[in-house]
Amino acid sequence: MASIVRIKRSEVSGNPGILGAGELAYSALADNGSNGGDRLYIGMGTETAGNAVNRIIIGGKRYTDLVDAATHLNTPSTILRRDSNGAVVVDITGNVTGNATSATKWLNKRNLSLSGDGTATLSQIDGTANVSAEFTLATVNTTTGTFGSTTQIPVFTVNGKGLITEASTVDVATNLAISGDSGTDTVSLLNDTLKYAGGTGVTTGVTNNQVTISIGQAVNTTSNVTFNDVTVNGIFRSNDITAANISIDGNASITGNLTVLGTVTTVNSTTVAIGDKNIELAKDATSAVMADGGGLTVKGPTVAATITYSSGDDSWNMNKILNVSEVHGALIGNASTATVWETARNLSLTGDATATLANVNGSQNVSAAITLATVNSDVGTFGDEVTVPTITVNGKGLVTSILQTAIPIATTLIKGLAKFDANQFTVTNGLASIAQIDGGTY
Repeated sequence: MASIVRIKRSEVSGNPGILGAGELAYSALADNGSNGGDRLYIGMGTETAGNAVNRIIIGGKRYTDLVDAATHLNTPSTILRRDSNGAVVVDITGNVTGNATSATKWLNKRNLSLSGDGTATLSQIDGTANVSAEFTLATVNTTTGTFGSTTQIPVFTVNGKGLITEASTVDVATNLAISGDSGTDTVSLLNDTLKYAGGTGVTTGVTNNQVTISIGQAVNTTSNVTFNDVTVNGIFRSNDITAANISIDGNASITGNLTVLGTVTTVNSTTVAIGDKNIELAKDATSAVMADGGGLTVKGPTVAATITYSSGDDSWNMNKILNVSEVHGALIGNASTATVWETARNLSLTGDATATLANVNGSQNVSAAITLATVNSDVGTFGDEVTVPTITVNGKGLVTSILQTAIPIATTLIKGLAKFDANQFTVTNGLASIAQIDGGTY
C-alpha cells in the first residue's frame, strides 16, 4: 500500500504561528500582497518548544504566477525573460555597467605600455583608428661582438626565455698527454710531431695517415716461427717438449712408470680404468688421526656425495642413502621402514579429548573411540522469539558456556522490541509500512 505524507497546511491563514525546524507548511490563502498567502514555508534555526526561530519562504503559487507572467517586453511589474530569439525589449535609463559585444570606441583614450623583457607604448587609443609603435627588447647582455675562431670556442649563457645573457670564448685544447710503459710526455698539436718508434726487432712506418708496426717474421697461428731460446711464463703446448709444465692436447701414452710429485692430481676423463685390485689412500699416514677425512667424493649433487673415514669412531660415514639388496650382520640405528616394532606400545590421547590405542606394534590396524573433554555444563535448547542466546567460544571453536538474554523493549536510546501505531503503520509478514504521516492544519 502506498504511503501518504501530508505537510502542515491552511486555507485561512498565511505565515503559520508555530513551525518546527525542518517542518514544511503551505498557505493556500489567496495572496493579496501582504497576507502571506500562496506561499510554502520551512522552519529553520534554533527550536524552542517545537517552534523554530525562523520561517523561510521557499516557494508557492505566488512565485509560480510571477514566473508564468514573465515576458520579454517592457511590461511593468513583471519578470523579464528572453524571447525565442534570445532577445529582450526594454528601456534602460542611467549608466550601464558590464561588457558590450561591440562598441565603436572607448569613452576615454588610453595609453597602452609594454614592459619587462621589452618596452613599447601605444598612445591615445580609443578604438577609432589603428595604432602602431616600436617594440624594443631589454638589454640582457653587455658583451657584444663576434665570438669563435679556428683556435677559440664560443661559450654562451642562455636564459629560460632563449636570450643570450653572456658571451665569451675559450681556447681550443692543443696539448695531447701520452704515456708508455715508462715515461710520460705532452705533445703540442700545433707545434710538435708525434713519432712512433720501433723497439728491439720491431719497425714502424707511416703511410696515408696509417701507422704500421712490424716484426721480423710472421707469427700467425699457422705460421712457422723460428726463435732462439724461448721462455714462456704461461701455458705452452707442443707435440714433443721437455719442460717443467706440459699440456698435451692429444693422447698421451707413457710406457714407463708415472710418478706424480705435485700436490694436486686432476683427472678429467669420463672413464678411468685401473688394473690394480686395491686403491691405497693416505699412503703416508702413520695413524688413524692422520687418515681422518680420507675417502671418496662424488661431485654433481647440490651436496656432494661422500664416503669418508672418521678416526673418532674408526668407521666409514656416508652422507647419502645406501640402497642394497641384502645386508648380513647386526644393524645399529633407526630404519625408515619396518614390519613390526620390537616391543608393542599403548598409545594415549589426552587434553581436549581422550583415547587409548592398546598393544600397537604395527602388525595390524588398531582403532579406539575418542571422547571430547567436557567444557560446557549448560546443555539444552536456547533462544526463542523474545530471548537471544549468548555463546562463549574458545580458541579451539568449542562452546564453553551459553546464557539467555531477554530482548529489551525499544526506546529512543535502546534497540529492541517495538510496537507500531496501527493508525499510521501496517505490518504484514514482518514488513512495516507507513500508512500516513499528517502534519495537520493551522
